[in-house]
Amino acid sequence: MALPNLRNIFASFRSPLEEREYSRTAFYKFLSFVLVTMSMSLVAVKHHRRGLVA
Repeated sequence: MALPNLRNIFASFRSPLEEREYSRTAFYKFLSFVLVTMSMSLVAVKHHRRGLVA
């Protein structure tokens, strides 16, 4: 039994403008998460390499 698409159910209660705003907000939050994760990873690698050399 296929479940209904929850995104479409919730989107049907919002105007296209509200849906666009939610979509953009979600995209920017996801982009921020990816950038923070990448930067923390790069800092950790740099810190780890510096510890191995010394």
